Amino acid sequence: MSFIDSAANAISSASDATIGKLYLGSPVVNYHYSMLVEAVYNIPLRSVRAFTKNNNYERIQEGGVNDYVTLKRMPITEMFTFQVERYITSAILDPLSNGSELTLPIILNVMKGTNLTDNRNARMYIFSGCTVTGKEYGELNAERSGLATEVITIAYRSLYVVPNVLSLGGDR
Repeated sequence: MSFIDSAANAISSASDATIGKLYLGSPVVNYHYSMLVEAVYNIPLRSVRAFTKNNNYERIQEGGVNDYVTLKRMPITEMFTFQVERYITSAILDPLSNGSELTLPIILNVMKGTNLTDNRNARMYIFSGCTVTGKEYGELNAERSGLATEVITIAYRSLYVVPNVLSLGGDR
């Protein structure tokens, strides 16, 4: 019996409440990004917005007739942030509530595969010192139905990139 057949049998024998929890609590098929929060919650994401890490520099013009400019790094004045968009679920506990200061780093996984049998990580981004600084909820419109989404803004202290995770464990 294949995985799809066993999943179909489990869903057909489950109650409506169980199906709602399965569907709304853990969408698994066809997502390419997931975020591991506090090493417990693996959250599938709809999209990942651009994240940047910019440093501020002071330009010092040297004296005389030369054209030399020296750059001196200034203290950081703005937070480094990134945004993720996810579907709102019926889960009671929200690990990314507004104002949460996370203890462990957030791991953003970029997956190569598009199905359950091939969901290997192609790249990982590790954000440490994270704090949830804002949430923006998607449009709720009675004329057009759709899944409710939220955009979460997260400030971070440092970013580490682990490129080509597939080569670390060997390509299957």
